[in-house]
Amino acid sequence: MLLRWKSQLPIRGEYGEGVTRWYPTAELAQQWHWAWWSPKRSGPRTHVKLLIVEDQVEARESLIQLCERRDDLHVVGEAACGKDAIDVAGRVNPDIMLVEVELPDMSGFQLLRAAGVETHRLGIMVSNGADCATRAFDEGAIDYFVMPVTANRFDQAMARARTRINGALIGDGRLTSTSLEPGRTAPFLPRFLVGERQRRLYPLDPKSVDYIEADGNYVTLRVGKVEYLRRDSIKCLAVQLADLGFIRIERSLLVNSAAVTYAEVAGHGTYALTLTSGVCLHSTAAYRDSILHVIPLPAMTKRYGSMVP
Repeated sequence: MLLRWKSQLPIRGEYGEGVTRWYPTAELAQQWHWAWWSPKRSGPRTHVKLLIVEDQVEARESLIQLCERRDDLHVVGEAACGKDAIDVAGRVNPDIMLVEVELPDMSGFQLLRAAGVETHRLGIMVSNGADCATRAFDEGAIDYFVMPVTANRFDQAMARARTRINGALIGDGRLTSTSLEPGRTAPFLPRFLVGERQRRLYPLDPKSVDYIEADGNYVTLRVGKVEYLRRDSIKCLAVQLADLGFIRIERSLLVNSAAVTYAEVAGHGTYALTLTSGVCLHSTAAYRDSILHVIPLPAMTKRYGSMVP
């Protein structure tokens, strides 16, 4: 089902054949967005909004037909290139973006980052082959379609997406899309962290990672006694993994709080954290508040000492 509004946004252009669809004005889109995401809506979502970004007309129409067979999906926008997709996403604020891996003006991965899929928007990558599947999950996509996609496969992906969306709406009090202000973004939890070891790529469950250490333009992921290399930064990973309990304990170290066996006061405002792997990591005073926010360490009792954190 395609919603039609009063203002028109054509996507025909220099990037090849496109389509013309009706989209909301910025004012109407914003009103719809906040009505849709109102905190008063505490129950499961009735309809899900999709934006389809695909430069091949046949593939785009195929995805539209898969959506239109379901009453719970609304295709609120289409685009044939990344630039138009960013514009449309800002207007209609989709819940899910179906994005072709290779677009005429940018990659689908660049589009996901530019359009803010780290917010409540979910990204599903679309391609003619499975070559980029690992990278897609690494970039935060929740699924990957190899075209042509079957109705059954499509429905499975939509079911997972709906579960993720409804979970954000009726979550356990953590930051959700209902609490965001206009222009604010919330981190998107990656399904995998892909690390390299001995010229092989390993999709790692983030929860299995004990800690992450900065290493120039890379980071080292440490899982038990095993190390994996990944091109990323501590700063970005600290935001992405915050909801999983990862704590930045010093400039170059990000620690999974679930891997901490015990903590010792090392000095004024600093701690020594011993992990399940036996590794002992030391924090700096600058990150004391960050540690206490996740692990509420009390003051030492008089029986064992009088050191106060």
